[in-house]
Amino acid sequence: MTVTLVHQFLTQAAARTPDSPALVTHDPGGVRLGYAQVADAAAAVTAQLASLGVAKGDRVAILAHNGLEWIAAWFGALAAGAIAVPLNTAADPHSLAHYVTDAGARVLLHGPRFDRVLNAARPLLADVAIHPVRPERGASASEPESKDALLIADTDPAAIIYTSGSTGRPRGAVLTHRNIVANVRSIVSYLELTPADRTLVLLPFYYVYGLSLLHMTFASGGTVVVENRFQYPNVALDTLERERCTGVAGVPSTYAILMNRSTFADRLARGELASLAWATQAGGGMSPALTRQVMDAIAPRRLVVMYGATEASARLSYVPPAELPDCVGSIGRAIPGVELTVRRGDGTPCEDDEVGELFARGDNIMQGYWRDPDETARVLGPHGYRTGDLARKDAAGRLWLVGRARDMLKVGGHRVAAREIEDAILEHPAVHECAVIGIPDELLGDRLRAFVVPKTAGTLDANALGLFLKERLPAYKIPGDFDLRDVLPKNESGKIMKEALRAEGSSPSTGAS
Repeated sequence: MTVTLVHQFLTQAAARTPDSPALVTHDPGGVRLGYAQVADAAAAVTAQLASLGVAKGDRVAILAHNGLEWIAAWFGALAAGAIAVPLNTAADPHSLAHYVTDAGARVLLHGPRFDRVLNAARPLLADVAIHPVRPERGASASEPESKDALLIADTDPAAIIYTSGSTGRPRGAVLTHRNIVANVRSIVSYLELTPADRTLVLLPFYYVYGLSLLHMTFASGGTVVVENRFQYPNVALDTLERERCTGVAGVPSTYAILMNRSTFADRLARGELASLAWATQAGGGMSPALTRQVMDAIAPRRLVVMYGATEASARLSYVPPAELPDCVGSIGRAIPGVELTVRRGDGTPCEDDEVGELFARGDNIMQGYWRDPDETARVLGPHGYRTGDLARKDAAGRLWLVGRARDMLKVGGHRVAAREIEDAILEHPAVHECAVIGIPDELLGDRLRAFVVPKTAGTLDANALGLFLKERLPAYKIPGDFDLRDVLPKNESGKIMKEALRAEGSSPSTGAS
């Protein structure tokens, strides 16, 4: 049977190969479960929600760390016809209450270790039924699915997934079953996934990139290996080795940690981590310098650089691994089933190498933003979804991002892309990661400020970094301030939160060029 609904990725795999390994976790009380066992856990949650009176279209919020509780709640809610609302596990009580009430959730299902935040949030959620996830064995995974087709259409909303907020206010992207299923099919196709794949999951499932890892692995009949201890990167690498993982996925900061603060490259050089066959990167542009580092470390394994958005159910483009050495820095080509175009402000298509805004069309594009018709109308139009990213297409048809529209800064009479400056800073061998923002300035328009984390404390001098950039950038693109820090603010998925940096933009820097 063809999958048309998201939860069918699980139920159909359970029907085909009930005893195949589906989930491995390494938390206290870690589990090893086959597909039938995971499907039974999800069916138990569906029954739990039915007992709570949840009906088709009701919103069910999910607060749990990666593991069986999260997976059972997600697939169980979808099978109940509900709209799932994944919640950021790092949210404070007020933020948590905001997301739950904004989504109009009727029920909040939670995993263990959330007592403190839930107790603080309860007074703000008086009308919400808050219950622990109950993934005990429920209905048989082999039940006929015909009732799904009668109750749930692929055009029905499956989830409200809030954007990361790394560049602005989080909004709830409404994704239908068709949106998600179409994107998963495409990802499985271009990654060439099989039942033999074992995906090491370091990213949270509430984040659309992390969620895509769950979906693509279940869709291909492979095994999800959950590792929630990436704060100890070598522990995660031990898991990769022990569980014979074939793939790993991360955002740029994931790979910066693996290359600069773990034994990843050394282990690969010694012939360890032999099961690893591929690595994927998305969640923001990775600098060319770091991309080359990762490519060199994992060769001859595949590195797949990708680009996407929550509004696109995860993925929009990828660089075929064979092309990557010749186009480091590119986001490649549209994935199967997606059309990407670069357009001028008047909506007409740009010529090759002309910079414009990137638009996307496809079955994976969201229905709109939850309860936000004005913003929905702004980003969804006759040319598809406007990503907010500035890009150009080269003569070979490959796409190159110039930067976020809001990250294009005005310095004097010049237009400056923060990403170009960040990439130049990251070429310095002593730099771990960085972010560049503009501070409002009456004379310049924007005064450039760079927040920089050294690989090792005390090994980087702001003046020396300024001299390093003078060999790579024109003077107007060199930040006037360098703020050397131990860490940069990030969300739980590892994205640098520039909004937090802008909020403190008026504070003095710790070093200057």
